[in-house]
Amino acid sequence: MPLCLMENIRKTFHTGAIDVEVLKNINLRLERSEFVAIMGTSGSGKTTLMNIIGCLDTPTSGRYVLADKEVSHLSDDELSVIRNEHIGFVFQNFYLLPYATVLENVLLPTLYIEKQKDNREQQAVDLLQLVGLKERIRFKPNQLSGGEQQRVAIARALVNDPDLLLADEPTGQLDSKTAEEIMNLLREMNTRGKTVLVITHDQNVAAYAQRTVQIKDGTIIE
Repeated sequence: MPLCLMENIRKTFHTGAIDVEVLKNINLRLERSEFVAIMGTSGSGKTTLMNIIGCLDTPTSGRYVLADKEVSHLSDDELSVIRNEHIGFVFQNFYLLPYATVLENVLLPTLYIEKQKDNREQQAVDLLQLVGLKERIRFKPNQLSGGEQQRVAIARALVNDPDLLLADEPTGQLDSKTAEEIMNLLREMNTRGKTVLVITHDQNVAAYAQRTVQIKDGTIIE
């Protein structure tokens, strides 16, 4: 069974009297330990697709199975539990708490999940060492470079040991050299067994993936 399975997914937004179909009959498989890029221009539907894959939204119709659980029509509270247990997010804008230390930022997702409470701080320290930031654990985000902040975000995404690492334009705020470092780090996480899904418009970013899915006008074209 794949980690993610989407069958005939459609998403329609209602704007007044107008219905706008953003996703049209999406069929997608994401295998465990796979590294996949979803590519599309602005308005292609890739952000809406990402939100459904990440359990931030639900489809209008169709079936979505994540980690052997049907999640297509769960409530917001149920989706929140699924996200915490199965998905780690890395965003373009980092979304670190400015008043919290690096270590505290990495620990944030553990506040909402019961498993492994006893050793969660050591786990966070180990992850910061893995991403090369163990010496920065008491720093605040404004004391870090953009690349270092994204490394903190990756450690935070991994702290609950998710099945899926979902990265939305993870290099969008970074220079080309730092972007290469971040993509190599995501590739390393994949070689360690994590399933990685990158949403991007950048061919250079997509080149790190084992497979690229193209989306255009709400339809997967390749």
